[in-house]
Amino acid sequence: MKAFADVADSADARKLWGWYLAVGIALILVGLYCMWAEGVATMASVIVLGAALFIAGIVQLAGAIMARGAGHIVLLLLVGILDIIVGLMLLEHPVAGALVVTLLLATLFVFGGLFRFVTALMLQFPHYGWVAFGGVVSVILGVLLWIQWPFSALWFIGFVVGLNFVFAGFSWSMMAWKLKAA
Repeated sequence: MKAFADVADSADARKLWGWYLAVGIALILVGLYCMWAEGVATMASVIVLGAALFIAGIVQLAGAIMARGAGHIVLLLLVGILDIIVGLMLLEHPVAGALVVTLLLATLFVFGGLFRFVTALMLQFPHYGWVAFGGVVSVILGVLLWIQWPFSALWFIGFVVGLNFVFAGFSWSMMAWKLKAA
């Protein structure tokens, strides 16, 4: 049986529509679980992020050692060390990590939303109202996270991860049905 990466054209993809649907349904189920058990999903997400940063730090250090004469070794070493430290901190203290990540996300939503809102109003490109509206929604979400912090740190990351899985699963499922019909 062909793997997903081996799909060469749409005819091959059509033959695999059932597998795409299975992936979509699995993602939706995982997403719904994450949204139901958002605390568990939040801690799991923070732990996975910590592990990814730790591994990335090791890879950065290895890259720095291999690029000895490149002239930017100090920067590579510092980034690698920072990745390792932050990764270990998230692994050792996932609750504190969730608190910090949620606060950073709230800050990102507020300032990113303000930037999108002001930029959309200043540039007034076609359909700029939707971008401005998205900016306002982002600001409101960020403010709500701030108002509910630290409580929001216990559920927000897991809920958003679950929501992302649900939307991804829906996309995979819709693609599968389109492929079957084609």
